[in-house]
Amino acid sequence: MHARLAEAMDYVEEKRKELLESFSGTPEDRLHYRVSENSWTVAQILEHLRLVESGVARLIAKRVGQAREAGLGEEGSTQPVMPSFDSHRERLERAVLQSPEPVRPRGDVDYREALAGLNSSREALRASAASANGLALSEIKHTHPILGELDLYQWLIFLGAHEERHRKQIERTLQSIPK
Repeated sequence: MHARLAEAMDYVEEKRKELLESFSGTPEDRLHYRVSENSWTVAQILEHLRLVESGVARLIAKRVGQAREAGLGEEGSTQPVMPSFDSHRERLERAVLQSPEPVRPRGDVDYREALAGLNSSREALRASAASANGLALSEIKHTHPILGELDLYQWLIFLGAHEERHRKQIERTLQSIPK
């Protein structure tokens, strides 16, 4: 895998590992507990992450296919990609966000179902990334509804940052559940 793509995917994989560790060993009933009427359960957070990741995997696959058809060249840069997301990361961390309808979880999400879905969405993302290997992904752009125009490396980094944001939400949720 090209070094720039590997850098972005390593970040995504590390954030997934941290996410899974954040609730590892938690009794299943706590993963279905809603702290307040307007909050999500841990299972719902996982379902939301699946929906987002599945969408990004489809986006990458589609845009890479279009780029190949258009004759996009190979990646020539070896510059790190993580710093390219720094200004977006700050905006993402500060923002109070309302998830759009297509990525809102159902109210009756089962933890096991959500976790299986998250595993499936990760496989789809890995396949999309593998199909993009070697292309100049910084040349392929797509607009994020909050962050604006991102290239495909930044979309991958966004997924990691998004999971980090929700890992913190999971930790706050678990801390708020009465013992």
